[in-house]
Amino acid sequence: FLVTGSLLLGTVFGNHLGGRDYEALRYEQAATQYRAQQRWTGFVEQWKAWFNSGTAEYSAGQHFAAVEDLRVALDRVPEAGPLPGGPAGSKAPGSPECRVRTNLSLGLEAMGDDAAATDDPGMAAVYYAEAQEAIAPCTTDPQNEESSQRQKDKEDQARQNDGAPPEEPEDDPTDEPTDEPTDEPTGEPTADPTTEPEDEATQDPQREELEERQREAERDRQEREERGRGGTGGSGQNW
Repeated sequence: FLVTGSLLLGTVFGNHLGGRDYEALRYEQAATQYRAQQRWTGFVEQWKAWFNSGTAEYSAGQHFAAVEDLRVALDRVPEAGPLPGGPAGSKAPGSPECRVRTNLSLGLEAMGDDAAATDDPGMAAVYYAEAQEAIAPCTTDPQNEESSQRQKDKEDQARQNDGAPPEEPEDDPTDEPTDEPTDEPTGEPTADPTTEPEDEATQDPQREELEERQREAERDRQEREERGRGGTGGSGQNW
């Protein structure tokens, strides 16, 4: 009983010191006090030490450490029941679980802002999406709903900044030549260079030469026939 009482007394005293520093805006000192309580938290409301340290770290701008502690708090906080009369999956915004989810969502959003500031829109979009997922069951509260919509807008902007222009299709016929014949007729006949007509100026002399050779062949044939008959010409002389 003495040990248990000492732990409880130390926890209360540590929380008091942390709360005093937090109210005085000494967030880093408050986070140190709350982190010290994580070793002595016992079995009752274990989530509070990580919730308090995560909240103080968030206020101090230590966003990564805040998200890590708030994740532990979410694992340890009692699960809230469904909100009576609310949408499916919704939980009471004032429940301990929604309190943890709200701060975890804000921490993730801050990490998204940090990533966007360092020109990493892809990672920023991931954090913004996770922030919306964390707070989704608690958006029946107007303030949480506003935070979720803000995070959605930031995610859309981050994805737009991270987007690349669409790649051109590889089979675009206007970009690369193809050896395949086209299926569409062109409407114009294709001239075969081997069937082009020859020039008339070069064709006439060849025709005249051929006719002259035919005439000479005819004369030779007639002369051979005359010699074979032994005939004479009109002058009365032998051939």
